[in-house]
Amino acid sequence: MQSSLQDIIDTVESNSLTCQQKLMILGNIAERLINPKTLLNYTDEEWQYIENQMICDLNEGHAIYRPRYILPDYNVYIEKGCQFLDLPAPTNLDEALDGLLILYANVPSITTYPVYIGRLDVLLEPFITDEKQDYIKIKRFLNHIDKTIPDSFCHANVGPYDTKAGRLILQAVIELENTTPNMTIRYDKQKTSREFAELAAKACLLVSKPSFANDPYYIQDLGEQYGVASCYNALPECGGAYTLTRLRLGTIARACSSVDEMVNELLPKVANLALSTMDKRHHYLVEKSKFFNSDFLVREGFIRRENFTSMIAIVGLADATNHFLQQEGLQETFGQSARGEEIATAIMDKLSAVNQAHEGVYVERTNNRYLLHAQVGASNHAEDKLNTPAHRIRVGEEPTLLAHLKQSAPYHKYFPSGTGDLFAFDQGYLDHLDAVVDIIDGSFQLGYRYITTYLKNTDLIRVTGYLVKKSEVERFRKGEAVLRDTTWYGAGTDDCANVFDRQLRDEDDVCAA
Repeated sequence: MQSSLQDIIDTVESNSLTCQQKLMILGNIAERLINPKTLLNYTDEEWQYIENQMICDLNEGHAIYRPRYILPDYNVYIEKGCQFLDLPAPTNLDEALDGLLILYANVPSITTYPVYIGRLDVLLEPFITDEKQDYIKIKRFLNHIDKTIPDSFCHANVGPYDTKAGRLILQAVIELENTTPNMTIRYDKQKTSREFAELAAKACLLVSKPSFANDPYYIQDLGEQYGVASCYNALPECGGAYTLTRLRLGTIARACSSVDEMVNELLPKVANLALSTMDKRHHYLVEKSKFFNSDFLVREGFIRRENFTSMIAIVGLADATNHFLQQEGLQETFGQSARGEEIATAIMDKLSAVNQAHEGVYVERTNNRYLLHAQVGASNHAEDKLNTPAHRIRVGEEPTLLAHLKQSAPYHKYFPSGTGDLFAFDQGYLDHLDAVVDIIDGSFQLGYRYITTYLKNTDLIRVTGYLVKKSEVERFRKGEAVLRDTTWYGAGTDDCANVFDRQLRDEDDVCAA
């Protein structure tokens, strides 16, 4: 949406924002002061469908000067150092950790913080010489990240192989109980040792990370050189994503009198308008603001323009489906309705076809096509309360664990740039780590790309694709300034979707699954 001068005053006078957060918000307001019809050549029709909330640009801004998500190849630093920052290639763990922290401070994104900090175990493994001393250093390094990158869209990867560095990282993650960095294990049953998988599962239960990514599935779609960034966004490494635009499917559905009208008329129209705005954003970023002509990350090979793509995303599949079920007189809900699955599949098949028919701009790396993404939700507008994250079942309407896995799995194939489901487990799962890994293996056999869990009674929980501390959310709700900007998003998403109250999965579910 376009911003106003009053937005500046409201931000400056806020009692609940830190100085750094005010600076970030003021920058975003400045980007949105300019009319996109003038700057980006949006048509009246394109802007109409942004203003009526069917298309959501997540308030990215119109005067775009950097890609939304940047995934540097940090191996460039390990092998060559960085000339721009006067950093030689590291020769020991201290130099590697120090240099990475310096690099992170110079990697931009939509949040102003880095959303990807690399495959940490791969980067650090060559420098592990004394596990006892190196653990202290790695723990200090991770704690430094949490306090200087107060944004849990910052994301690290580990795996698939069992390494000394990987074990030290997971042990430190458990002990620190920090929100940042978010973390994913690239998991492959054929490559990942069972012991390492169970350690990752233990960490996931206790501190909500790492989530498990189906590594062979993502390699099939994106190649070996990919990373999981931000929430759970799988994107080319040495590249990233220019932009993320989402469709509110629930909002679109409520403007339709039938499934046929949505699938064959309004959805294709809105999707094509969204894709067109993405084309125009790409043109501006590459040709006018010239990020790729000037940034040191490009000059030194950390990223290449040719490795960037973009994401066309959805929220509200459950709400769209439930709307049509009610229209048809069925007292059923998405997740527990055969007719609901028919409706949802028809919607996703159509959207996938529309996207595949559209030739994108400056996205050679993904065959000149944008990638579908299951967006986790936000709190940008009242419509967000009427659009459940991604293709997830509304909280409170979940079936049993096994039924939930079987219901959700078929939708994962639509989203090469990321999707995922979350399950709140009880304390008893800590005594059944083998069963947790079995559930993950089973979900991947069903077609899952990504899965995560956490213990419901912990302070640090996964909201959707990112983590917050419930205690920090409560301070924010009281009007206090808090360190992490993702706390605002967590509070808003909980207000919209009750994500703190997901169905608890107990030990009986483990046995059943």
